[in-house]
Amino acid sequence: MACDRGIVIVLCAFIRTMLPLYLIIFLCVAIGIVFYYKSLFNYWKKKGVPYLKPTLPFGNATKFFLNQQCIGELFMDVYLQMRRRGWKHGGMFFCGKPVYIPLDNEIVKKILVSDFINFPNHGLYIDESVDPLSVHLFNMEGYRWKNVRAKLPLAFTAAKMRRNVIIMNETCKEFLKIIDKYESENKSINIKDVLTRFSIDVVSACILGMESNTLKNQNPELLRESRAFFDNQWSRVSNTLVILIPRPVLSKLNFKLFTKSATKYFLNMFKMIKEHRQTETTKRNDLTDLLLDLADKNKSHPDFNGVGTMEPLNFNEFAAQLYIFFQAGFETSSSTQAFALYELASNQTIQDKLRLEINEVLKKHNGQFTYDSVNDMDYLGRVIDETLRKYPIFPVLPRAATADYQVPGTDVIIEKNSFVLVTNLGVHYDPEYYPDPMKFDPDRFTAENKAKRPYCSYIPFGEGPRICIGKRFGIWQSKIGLANIIKNYNVTLSKKMKLPARFDTSGLILKLHGDIWVDLKRIC
Repeated sequence: MACDRGIVIVLCAFIRTMLPLYLIIFLCVAIGIVFYYKSLFNYWKKKGVPYLKPTLPFGNATKFFLNQQCIGELFMDVYLQMRRRGWKHGGMFFCGKPVYIPLDNEIVKKILVSDFINFPNHGLYIDESVDPLSVHLFNMEGYRWKNVRAKLPLAFTAAKMRRNVIIMNETCKEFLKIIDKYESENKSINIKDVLTRFSIDVVSACILGMESNTLKNQNPELLRESRAFFDNQWSRVSNTLVILIPRPVLSKLNFKLFTKSATKYFLNMFKMIKEHRQTETTKRNDLTDLLLDLADKNKSHPDFNGVGTMEPLNFNEFAAQLYIFFQAGFETSSSTQAFALYELASNQTIQDKLRLEINEVLKKHNGQFTYDSVNDMDYLGRVIDETLRKYPIFPVLPRAATADYQVPGTDVIIEKNSFVLVTNLGVHYDPEYYPDPMKFDPDRFTAENKAKRPYCSYIPFGEGPRICIGKRFGIWQSKIGLANIIKNYNVTLSKKMKLPARFDTSGLILKLHGDIWVDLKRIC
């Protein structure tokens, strides 16, 4: 008993002695962190760039880190705040990381287009040894990116799109059967879910040359692993780490954007596709054939400037290109169609006007959705354009400076490796370019109205050399799906739809919180 009491006395004395020391250490660390952040937060002031006042510990990104905004909304709000203050450019802080935001249209144009040589890369994570699927075109940099980028437009020529439209229409037949079933049973439909499966089948057929049968729910594994791309690579956690932590550090930590399951699944799938294609005697002349040609070690291809030859694609590069086109192809198109249907269901007059145009054009083309008939649907194009204005699926355009760069018309120097971000969502909601920006108005995109706006005021696919190479494919896929639905059904919002609609905060791409539920009524 006396021994126990002695131990307690000794422990109490130790705590009384050490507690002030622990408090002093804690206070010193806390003060050190505060001063460190204060030093970081002086970055834009020292550069002479106007900036939004940051707060500890998240800088100007508090709402993002508190899960109140998606990354697109965060930078849109920053852009609009700065524009209201009349700035041409501005600085903000993502935690302690300084981010340069171009506002003036001329500066945006310089960064994306005319001075692209200074901002050629997205600056995102890429590491073939750890994450083989990360070496896709969106992440690729430098000489390798230029070589691959120069070859791929051949997969999206007008002639190739004519063939793809035929495939899209065939897939639409199964798509309409599913919609008919919901309509006949008077059931509301989660339209984004069905459009996702439709788009996976379209992209699989057009790009991979295979039947995926996700519309028939016969390929749940493909559907599940496809979602991993958006749930992991483009999740809020992944993108926060990629923005804040230097790439060499992430590589040392064996950081992975993709799950082991998805990586294994798609590498195996593309390996089988490659082996099967090599046994075929007739070429399909699609993207897969083009990439196989670039991966053939027995063939020589001139590099992007025509001076030398490019190194053949290794298997990881071959697989990664198929992967990005497959993933981006189905998600962007299905989301665009879903957003368009949400707006058309909310704006019956616009929906009726679109249906009238579709029917009038089809009368001139034997009632067939062909490349030429859909191309003649001018109002359909405007509906898609306005949808992508309000809902650019990738709402931010990141860039990394490869060298010190003097901002035109200023004394400001953007330092090498600085993080630059053009917010296309912000630009698209700028009332200077689009009065009453929340209103859905396809007539913003008449030839007359487009001529009034400056170049780079509409950038849903980016602009300049880094513009989305699959832009044409995505737009055509969206047009075919949307036109088939509107021709055959009147679309209204279901009582299941959660209103008011708001953006989901979980990832990089834009999507609504919850599902998009609609009711369909067949038009006789």
